[in-house]
Amino acid sequence: MITKFIVKPRSGGKAYNLKKLVTSVKYTNDMNYSAGELTFDILEVADGFAIHNGDVVMFEWSNHKIFKGYVFKYDFKKDNSYSVTAYDGLRYFKSSDSMVFPNNTLGQRFNTICGYLGLSHKVVSMPGHKLKAELDDNKSYFNMLKSGIDATRKAGAGHYFLRDNYGTVELRKYPYYQLKMMIGDKSLVTDYTLSRSIDQAANVVKVVKSATKKGQKKVTTETASGNTVKKWGKLIKVEQNSSKMNAAQMKQHAKDILKSVNKQTNSLKLTAIGNVYLQAGNSVIVKIKDLSKAGIGTKKYLISKSTHNFGDDYTVDLEMKV
Repeated sequence: MITKFIVKPRSGGKAYNLKKLVTSVKYTNDMNYSAGELTFDILEVADGFAIHNGDVVMFEWSNHKIFKGYVFKYDFKKDNSYSVTAYDGLRYFKSSDSMVFPNNTLGQRFNTICGYLGLSHKVVSMPGHKLKAELDDNKSYFNMLKSGIDATRKAGAGHYFLRDNYGTVELRKYPYYQLKMMIGDKSLVTDYTLSRSIDQAANVVKVVKSATKKGQKKVTTETASGNTVKKWGKLIKVEQNSSKMNAAQMKQHAKDILKSVNKQTNSLKLTAIGNVYLQAGNSVIVKIKDLSKAGIGTKKYLISKSTHNFGDDYTVDLEMKV
């Protein structure tokens, strides 16, 4: 049940506890560089109450702190009701800026950005890997940190993600919590969909570079050595490259691209009875008998996105990293 639902002006003023007036409360958090989102309806308006963009929203469910953020959009309707969209502090990472970063760590860059934005923040797990100096021109803060997160991961220094923890933006290593609970066809899960696709796959990669003589081009082609061409047909990806690569570098570049695209994408979506610990960045054991036939065995899977639908029938929709 909703134990707190506060809306108050950001600059100070009267706070309203709307826990008996809100419905259709939905909370979404995603590891893919996006802010936590809370949507809700207010069916009746208390005397003197009016909502404004920028207002603070604080939501607790069964005394668990779920969301703290700010109103970014609202609709006021003829029946004096509201439909509201609020985001947590990560919403400010969508802004674009230009910054120069020295040779430092991902955690230090995170602290620099949060300090500039005036956000309460914490590095939960400090990466030790030093990143190369970088000039980021007209990039979102999300993209600035994404390049550092990717480089840190490739260096074998850990997998990191961003999360707003009830008003404190955090740099975390995943899985953040390895939940001991099991979900499946005999525990919590009410529906599931496994999707496998080659729509974005390629098994032939061509790197094309303009040559020195006008009208001529240099092309390096790499074809998958496995059986994907036979199984899927020829799926070709062409990349134009204007950098000063030599033949060996072009060949390696084509191989690197092929390694990342010569595979099918997998998606496992679950609908389950709601649990506040089923959050993006945490891992949970999944056991679904029929999915074992499709290679989805009983093991821990990382939750990449969760959408919590709060109400009398509290449910959660999960997207798993498989």
